[in-house]
Amino acid sequence: MMSTSRTLPEMVGWVRQEGLALSLPTDRLAFLIAIKTLSEDESDLSEAALHDAFGYVSNAFGQMDETLTGRANNAINDLIRQQLLSRFNTDMVAGESLYRLSRLGMGIVDFFMDQRQVDSIKLSILLEHLAAELDTARKAALETNTREQWDAEVLPRLTFSLEETLGRIDLTQRAMDEQQNQVKSEIAALLTQNWVDAIHSCEKLLHETGQTLRELQDTLDAAGHRLQAGLLNIQEVAQGRDDLFHVEELTHALQGRLDVITSWGQQCIELWSRYDRHVHKFIRNAIDMDKNRAFSQRLRDSIRNFEQHNFLLRVAEEPRLLELRDETIAIHDEEVTGEVPLEMEYMEMVDINQELAERIERYLARYPEQGHQLDVADVLREYLLDYPAHAHFDVARLLIDQAVRLGHASGERELHHQPAWKPINQAGSKVQAYVIDQY
Repeated sequence: MMSTSRTLPEMVGWVRQEGLALSLPTDRLAFLIAIKTLSEDESDLSEAALHDAFGYVSNAFGQMDETLTGRANNAINDLIRQQLLSRFNTDMVAGESLYRLSRLGMGIVDFFMDQRQVDSIKLSILLEHLAAELDTARKAALETNTREQWDAEVLPRLTFSLEETLGRIDLTQRAMDEQQNQVKSEIAALLTQNWVDAIHSCEKLLHETGQTLRELQDTLDAAGHRLQAGLLNIQEVAQGRDDLFHVEELTHALQGRLDVITSWGQQCIELWSRYDRHVHKFIRNAIDMDKNRAFSQRLRDSIRNFEQHNFLLRVAEEPRLLELRDETIAIHDEEVTGEVPLEMEYMEMVDINQELAERIERYLARYPEQGHQLDVADVLREYLLDYPAHAHFDVARLLIDQAVRLGHASGERELHHQPAWKPINQAGSKVQAYVIDQY
């Protein structure tokens, strides 16, 4: 490869010296493609044939017929000046000439025609063709021995078939990039015109493009491993042979191109995910900042007169619970009359606790009177048998409060000794308490 510092100034100076420039509006490009189509039957075209082609293009673009001849001559001279069309004089006296597309003109037309064909070819088909060619090259590599056989059977497939397919894959990737940009332009136009009506269309475009890219990534991952394995097999066969060093270098180059193809797919997925999040964020912000609340009004209109729509709305309502608390009475503002039986008369929680505390106090009074030790765990286990499980916590709290008022335990002075955990009910509740022996 030549040095960039040496070639770049030369190339720039050459373009400036020659005054090279290209200007191809849509009608000029259509005229160029029309010339290419006519030249498939005849390589050299007369001026009359060019005028006929220009007339067809003018009719397609809806241009006036009165100035057709003058505009045709200007278009022909413009293509000749840009070196897209070559003119050959056949009769100097009569002034007759023949015209032929130049290499530059052929290249431009072929590019657009190939681009149209590339759009119709799926990348998965190209990758499958590439894998088939690589399998053929691998089988040929295993069956050949001499360098002449390698150059005749293996190298052409790697150099021409794989290179051509990789080139078409590159064109397909560029076409998919253009498709993504076109989708972005459509979404931007929709959101600029009327974002409320465009939300559904944007969601559809985002979903379809994202689904296509995910399928593309799956295809690239599956085919990439297969292609890399095939190249590695060929490389292993050629490895260690000095006469096949050029084959080994070629496989390295092809592996690099495959890595570029795979990384391109991953990058497309990542960039599209960012764009997807950006569009959704824009839509959310637009809804939040909508002064007229058009989106909210649209939602309200969609459910207005729903009984006239072609769908049914079913509602499942759970039966309400009957509550007897005073909060329920306050909420519903209901008036209660009548007398409540004494056994159902409401009692404050403080009164209940006080009554229970007095009962526990009378129950524990026999321990200091008789001088017996009070093991809180044993007393709790025996006392809680008369109460339901949901009341055990409150009863145990009151009993412990009354027990510690009677005295203290001598074992509390031994800091290194901790009492054992003892169960107090069948539910597995346990307490850790000293035995009260000093009242």
